[in-house]
Amino acid sequence: MNAERWQEIETVLQDALDRPPLERASFIENVCAGDEELKTEATTLIAAYEEAGDFIEQPAIARDAYVLLSAEAGREIGPYRIIERLGAGGMGEVYLTHDTRLSRLVALKLLPVYFASDETRLRRFQSEARAASALNHPNILTIYEVGESDGVYFIATEFIDGKTIGELMREQKISLAEILDCVEQVASALAVAHAAAIVHRDIKPENIMRRQDGLLKILDFGIARLLEPAKTPDDAAGGRTQTETGLVLGTVNYMSPEQARGLPVDERTDIWSLGVVLYEMLAGRLPFRGATRMDTMVAILDREPARLSEVANGHVRAAPLLQSIVDKCLSKEISGRYRTVSELLADLKTVRHQLTDKAERGIERRWKLTPRSFPRFVSSIVGVVLLLAVAITATLLYRRSARLNAPAATSASAPRAVKLYSQMSESERFQFVAEQEQRISSMMGDRPVKLDDSAVRIIKSFVDYYAARMIGPPDDDSGSMTAVYERAPPYVPLIARSFAARKVPVIIGIYLPVIESGYHRCSESKFGAKGLYQFLPSTAQNYGVSREEMCDPEKMAPAAAHYIADRMAELGEDSQSVTLVLISYNRGAEWVRDSLRQVRGKENYARNFWTLLANREALDDAFRKETANYVPSFFAAAIIGENPEVFGQRVPPLSTLAQQ
Repeated sequence: MNAERWQEIETVLQDALDRPPLERASFIENVCAGDEELKTEATTLIAAYEEAGDFIEQPAIARDAYVLLSAEAGREIGPYRIIERLGAGGMGEVYLTHDTRLSRLVALKLLPVYFASDETRLRRFQSEARAASALNHPNILTIYEVGESDGVYFIATEFIDGKTIGELMREQKISLAEILDCVEQVASALAVAHAAAIVHRDIKPENIMRRQDGLLKILDFGIARLLEPAKTPDDAAGGRTQTETGLVLGTVNYMSPEQARGLPVDERTDIWSLGVVLYEMLAGRLPFRGATRMDTMVAILDREPARLSEVANGHVRAAPLLQSIVDKCLSKEISGRYRTVSELLADLKTVRHQLTDKAERGIERRWKLTPRSFPRFVSSIVGVVLLLAVAITATLLYRRSARLNAPAATSASAPRAVKLYSQMSESERFQFVAEQEQRISSMMGDRPVKLDDSAVRIIKSFVDYYAARMIGPPDDDSGSMTAVYERAPPYVPLIARSFAARKVPVIIGIYLPVIESGYHRCSESKFGAKGLYQFLPSTAQNYGVSREEMCDPEKMAPAAAHYIADRMAELGEDSQSVTLVLISYNRGAEWVRDSLRQVRGKENYARNFWTLLANREALDDAFRKETANYVPSFFAAAIIGENPEVFGQRVPPLSTLAQQ
């Protein structure tokens, strides 16, 4: 369909929208007389506009005056006690609640009551929400439960303490390295969902949240599908299934063309939406926009976005492949897009590798000679030669004297060549992680246990994840792991003294702040956990630190050492027991003891975290989907911090700074 035809359709739409809703159908019938294609397109788009205007732009409570109960703080919905309202959207209102069964914070989404009025829709919702809850990926919001209490239907999910990508874009400039990291994480999650035949259909910045440690979570995963009604005989006869709103649930600016036209969609609609998000993060503006929702939909269907070279030239110069990636994501023809999100992910990784190569070449170029620098180079060489002559003379005199007082020394071995982690094969990476895990375990105490391959692979997945976030300048404070490790050295001597005084392995004190606060001395969560070690004010007070002192490392490091020492007194001091101490930092010592009792009769039982991990199916959902990652992420942080040269870092191994 050419531009002139779309202009004709847009004119009809705008004229129709200027009329009262009850007159629009007859107007379209008259103005499109004899032109069935024009009538069909205009009717479809006007229906999409009307549905989207009613459902997408307003919170659910605006649609039905009796949609939700009065959910004041303290009210209980099933086992969930409401703490506060977090927000509202087209799918209902979201509350922060306390799970009274498992003593954890939960985000509870209350669904509008009109879901219950349509049994087909409700059954589909329950079926597809359960399918989404089965997805297990670090970047996918964990669904704990889909349930009903006193006629109120709800979805209970993990609570994410962070900010949406939309909020981050409004508050700060996001670096290219961070943009690539964000889009890669989302693409990785979508690949898992698509493999399970689940399409999100509403990928947008407000549905992507970043935690303080840089991990992204996709919200509302799979829920878009619940609003697609069952096929009617008319649908079946036409060979077409339409989605109810938005056309649908999708937000207009991020809809794919097929969504906007009410056509069947597949995983490539998510690829389009992710392409829109990538474009917006790069350019700081949407690729398709208009004065009205209808204008935006017409732009999506008919117009091409401005080239990145016009709106994000700096990023395109740094990575020219970005334009090709965006073009392929935003192909209006489905067949022109990436066939799978894995193909997109491969191109994103190519861009990241190109950036890394450019950075390395930039370092090499700084050492190349130019005609202007040649005289300075010659002078430098003369100076070096003179220094060498003096050094050689001094060395000869020293050796002559040393032979009179000491036996001959053995020759020093040549420096060991270091292979970068990014250059290792998968098998080499696995072997490296397995060896370094044993090294870290030995630093934590005696009796380290040799892990099986599955446990090593879990640690390796976190090493891979952190390594992917190493790109970017060390002073980039927005998600770069390089910045985290660069912030650590000034604190290490203090931490080492504090933990050694309590006879706690120093390596625990060094690497807990990496995964807890990113070595931000005054990092604070929404619930008041604060400081390098993310103590709650009540815990800090129990260990002699006032609320005002929680940003003071001189106070927090000794308090953290004291706290860990207390847990070691309860759980043990050898290397295996210290893994339990680590998990108790996240879940508490009582939970650890209860969990060990649950798996005590299992085969190959040993009193360590790895036994809990191997038997995670016997434990609660929170452990399987959240807590199980805590200890592996600690090991990954320590492996990188103790091998900085393997990951291209400038800081020395952090434990070597302990004696300073």
